[in-house]
Amino acid sequence: MQKLRCHCCGKELPAGTLKYVLELKSFADFDGYLEEYEGNIEEGINYLLETIDGLDEKSLEAEVSREMAYILCKPCCDRFMNDPFQTGKPPVRSDDVKGTVH
Repeated sequence: MQKLRCHCCGKELPAGTLKYVLELKSFADFDGYLEEYEGNIEEGINYLLETIDGLDEKSLEAEVSREMAYILCKPCCDRFMNDPFQTGKPPVRSDDVKGTVH
């Protein structure tokens, strides 16, 4: 059986020990604003469709939405939750950004 380790510090996490699952989800946001297209709209749409045709499904999906999961030990989880990007800045309240998310 594969040993479970903290994704952050690498500490081994034996069965029965305290561990945390951190799930991250990122998705494209739309603020309701569309720039005015300068040019032939039909040509623009055809160009976009040709570009999309050249990409595989996984690449297209990754541009819109991604989900990942990590296993963390307690100290790493606490550190992440207090300052996830190690910026020293307080987290943004979810209410402050909800207006921009669908």
